[in-house]
Amino acid sequence: MTKYLVRANYNGSGFKGMVSNPSDRKAIKGMTAALGITTDRIYFSPSTGEAVMIIDSDADKNARLMMVVMSSDTFTGGSIIDLIDTDSMLSAMQDSGSLLGTYKSTTD
Repeated sequence: MTKYLVRANYNGSGFKGMVSNPSDRKAIKGMTAALGITTDRIYFSPSTGEAVMIIDSDADKNARLMMVVMSSDTFTGGSIIDLIDTDSMLSAMQDSGSLLGTYKSTTD
């Protein structure tokens, strides 16, 4: 599977729930596990009002995750960003460099 950075912005209802009923918000791990997603880390950013996670997943599972999370009425928006490590990025740079100049626009 691939690593992803997940960001979700809490809305007023989400914050009200945290203040009214303080609890460990790691319960998301049960939901992600049910989707076949491995949750590496969960973070919160009080300055941006976000929950942030690092997960191992794929595009289909991510779609399901976003549908469940966004239908909860706890968040106003979110994103899932694919991540690659530095070795993979170096390999992509090298492969891309060898292809420079091979693409020709059909409008030329």
